[in-house]
Amino acid sequence: MKVQCESCFGVNAVDEADLGEYLQCGHCGEAFLVPDERFAPGVVIDDYIIEKKIGQGGMGIVFRALQISLDRYVALKILMLDNQSQDAVIDFVREARASAKLHHQNIVQAYAVGQADGGVYYLAMELVNGQTLKEILDVEKKITVDTALNITKQVSDALSYAWAQQKLVHRDIKPDNIMVVDDMAKLMDLGLSRFANDKLESTDDEDSIMGTPQYISPEQLIGSEMDFRGDIYSLGATLYHFVTGEFAFGGTSVTEIARKHLQEPLRPAHDLDSTIPPQVSKLLDRMMEKQPEDRFQSMQDLSKEIEKTRKAISTSTTSTKRGLHLRSSSSRRRNVEGGGRVAHRPVRGETRARARAGAVALSPEELKSYTDTSGHGKLKALSVVCFAATIILALVMLVI
Repeated sequence: MKVQCESCFGVNAVDEADLGEYLQCGHCGEAFLVPDERFAPGVVIDDYIIEKKIGQGGMGIVFRALQISLDRYVALKILMLDNQSQDAVIDFVREARASAKLHHQNIVQAYAVGQADGGVYYLAMELVNGQTLKEILDVEKKITVDTALNITKQVSDALSYAWAQQKLVHRDIKPDNIMVVDDMAKLMDLGLSRFANDKLESTDDEDSIMGTPQYISPEQLIGSEMDFRGDIYSLGATLYHFVTGEFAFGGTSVTEIARKHLQEPLRPAHDLDSTIPPQVSKLLDRMMEKQPEDRFQSMQDLSKEIEKTRKAISTSTTSTKRGLHLRSSSSRRRNVEGGGRVAHRPVRGETRARARAGAVALSPEELKSYTDTSGHGKLKALSVVCFAATIILALVMLVI
């Protein structure tokens, strides 16, 4: 493995036996600390220097990293492929490379996929400042119908492009994999999820389903071949969660949830929330049909139906509902410097004064001069004198 020296930023080759130990830098001679973990800040993976961990999931760990050759920050996903067959790894690399060829405003851009020293596979991606829909739903519980349809339409456009360009199917559409950046939705992990779901062979084994089973399509559950229509089902289950605040099919075990996906009819969304227009329930019914041939037969048809549904719903129907408004999200959150995540920060003290003053930087002394009330009595007396003088002048002018 390779580690960057904190003093001179030179890269040193070290052994895993050196984890947690101080070594002498071969460039500057200063002592530097080897991280006590295989993947940690300062570790170099091919062309990338890890800076900090920003997430973790079933597929691996995500770090903010600096790409040395292009001097840019990326999201570097270190993939856990230890227990996979060689064929599965080959398929993963092929699909990840295909996803890197996609350039769409609603897809998180994949830059490169590769294998580093020690058999470590990684995927370098666009570093996005935003929040996932899961993070938003954890706080908001549900989002407005129009906003939900807007997000769904953008994801549908992304999936349509991926299918048309590379015949890629996502296979893991869920709120965790959709990020909101200002007024735009971005789909993440395209090209990874086929690999993530290779273990979907049986609904009897609680560990056989990777990811979140609440959004999975029936054909995926039974191990059948799937195409973009499986993504339509999962996108429908995601939209259902957006507008109702509940899963389309829940349960206490994977087996129970799987049985409902396969057999139980979908409860209309407007039965759970009477403010949800029936047109939305109708759209969801079509998206989540049990049989793929009964769903929309193209992503374009789905996008058109979403737009049709949005237009059919009056603004007054959705404007009073509590939820996320995409265009206000950037004003509600401040970006963490250099981030990849967004933090909610309260405005206090001088910062609050500056925000209210239209971002004009006021010093504490200047601010005090605007808010000091000690001279209000003098100002009041002066105003009375001025008023009296005005009356006298007016009377003199009338006499003249």
